[in-house]
Amino acid sequence: MEYIPEAGDIVISRAGHDAGRAHIVLACAGSVALIADGKRRLVSSPKSKNVRHLRKAGCALKESIQKGTVTDKEIREVLKQINGGR
Repeated sequence: MEYIPEAGDIVISRAGHDAGRAHIVLACAGSVALIADGKRRLVSSPKSKNVRHLRKAGCALKESIQKGTVTDKEIREVLKQINGGR
């Protein structure tokens, strides 16, 4: 069964140059998710990633993302624990 991400999910990239890094899903359309980490990929320019290359690691910031008020700083704070402080 293939994982279908939702806005606000914390995901780990399984493939690509960002493999092993945590991101937050901003939106998902079909087989492509828009992800951001608040540092390399900002909310203003998210990366599109095939959902087959993502693994779910948790949920966070669902309300802020749905309202459209999420900031890069909020994303960095949430992901700091998962990325080991990086």
